[in-house]
Amino acid sequence: MMYIRRLVILILISLALLASGCEEIMNVKQSSESLQEPSTEFYILGPDGTAENYPIDYVLGENGTVIIGIINHEQKPVNYTLEVKLEDMPLPLSDIWKKICLGNNETLEKAVTITPLFEGTNMKLQFLLYNNDKKDMLEENVSIPYRNLNLWINVTTQNFSKNNSTPSTAI
Repeated sequence: MMYIRRLVILILISLALLASGCEEIMNVKQSSESLQEPSTEFYILGPDGTAENYPIDYVLGENGTVIIGIINHEQKPVNYTLEVKLEDMPLPLSDIWKKICLGNNETLEKAVTITPLFEGTNMKLQFLLYNNDKKDMLEENVSIPYRNLNLWINVTTQNFSKNNSTPSTAI
């Protein structure tokens, strides 16, 4: 009888310790979330939705597609603007990228069409994300992007086939 009483007391003490440990884990998790520094995730994916196979070889006049991802962890709603530049020249984008409103922990993943306007090799394609609530200015009318990503692309005037065959010409 004494053995059973000790066993019950030991089980009750163990359960109380386990419950207080679970409560402490929950408190640590909540406090670490509240201490997380505000940030924004910004990424690009290839057209298949993976972090590879980015279109880097273009033919002048043809389009390529990448997927832009933005995740707001700023702990408040934020207004963003996206700009895409090729060799520092802005490329046309649809109006949805001019005013992006995301709530806290909200994600946007959407395809953007890239249409290079001139040819060249190893050209810098920039994806510039601006946080409209935290605009830092380099000089008058020049904003510093909040986040930026780059791809290096090639744009040619004709499409070279992968089998390296010579195109036939009319005589």
